[in-house]
Amino acid sequence: MKLAVIADDLTGANDTGVQFAKKGLNTTVLFAHTQLQPSHFNEDVIVLNSDSRALGAEQAYEAVYQLSRQLENLGAGNIFKKIDSTMRGNIGPEIDAVMDVFNYTTSFVVPAFPKSNRTTVQGKHYVNGVLLEETEIAHDPACPVKESYLPKLLQEQSKREVQLISIDDVKKGKNHLSQVMKNVSSGEGSNIIIVDAAADEDLEIIVEAAESLEKKALWVGSAGIAYHLFGTDESQEPEAAPQAGERDPVLLVAGSVKSITEDQIQYLKETNHVAEIVLSPEEFFFANKRKLEIERIVKTGQELLDKGDLVVSTDRRQETIAKVKELQQTLGLTNFEVGHTIAEAMGEIAGRLIESRSICGAVLTGGDIAGEACKVLNGEGIRVIGEVEAGIPYGKLFGGSFDGLPLVTKAGAFGTEKAFAKALQTLTQADSHVKS
Repeated sequence: MKLAVIADDLTGANDTGVQFAKKGLNTTVLFAHTQLQPSHFNEDVIVLNSDSRALGAEQAYEAVYQLSRQLENLGAGNIFKKIDSTMRGNIGPEIDAVMDVFNYTTSFVVPAFPKSNRTTVQGKHYVNGVLLEETEIAHDPACPVKESYLPKLLQEQSKREVQLISIDDVKKGKNHLSQVMKNVSSGEGSNIIIVDAAADEDLEIIVEAAESLEKKALWVGSAGIAYHLFGTDESQEPEAAPQAGERDPVLLVAGSVKSITEDQIQYLKETNHVAEIVLSPEEFFFANKRKLEIERIVKTGQELLDKGDLVVSTDRRQETIAKVKELQQTLGLTNFEVGHTIAEAMGEIAGRLIESRSICGAVLTGGDIAGEACKVLNGEGIRVIGEVEAGIPYGKLFGGSFDGLPLVTKAGAFGTEKAFAKALQTLTQADSHVKS
């Protein structure tokens, strides 16, 4: 095995895993419930999901610490800590956990993913050119991020000293940057070093500059830096989909309330014959209502899948989002409990629809929803193969009764408006494009 990756949710695990798969490396993403085995080390790259993004800081530290111990006990030595490109989750505690187990004294943190419009300049993180704290991420229902200046954000989360290497040093080239990296990592004690990046060439320079470092460091970042750790080959574009009626349908499950998800669904429906069912997430917080809503969606979904492709989405209206927040306060629920309640129900719906109908593939949006759906299907993981577009991977489920099922997983905030349409194309060409 060349590399072990620790991610904090399933879509993040997949969007990083695909960066290595695109280099021809055999890459397997294991689900959170799958027990790590020595046989998994036959892969070039294994990606583990700690499923810890929405946990409390101490719980997240413990989850990643235990995964790191398992990897250490099985002889893994080369680790990449994957983090969200919008800085959601318990990034500081999880970096601490990996560094504690493997005795790293330095970690280089590069969250930028320029191909998906995530950039870091002078320590400030941007999404689509907008400061992180001014985007929808600041109001994320499970993991809101209200600080754009990353040194401050991580210093509040980690027990280690946090430093910054600015874009000015990166732009001066690999020789200059290499010396800067040596200088900031040469002190006593352990530290976390954030490195700015605003373009793909910046990521290349960062990786090249680090090659001459004598001290082994932990790489921490998003799919952007992961891609550059193994070169710059391009992935294949999917071909056009065959006409409806010549194949089994595709199921798309979109649990995100992000505005980009709305755009992606609308574009998909405008360019393809796709039905949509909109569920009411507030129903999932009461046992009887939960059961009735799940049965309604499953029954209607089965009928619509008999006719063609289907999107199961959550009500994205502001009044519904406000209603869920009001319920959260009334019931005294944490962000994690709210997210998990909705994801568990949507995962059950997705799993039951896949079990009951012959489909040619599924698109699962949101790491929690994807994980819950795959749990229903008793899968062990996903063999990652390629990319629909930047940061949106596809592959095949392995293990369980649905071994070989083509899947696309997508983080809620990722992708262009054409992402779902491209995913549909990819899955309907699965026989020629998705090979085990």
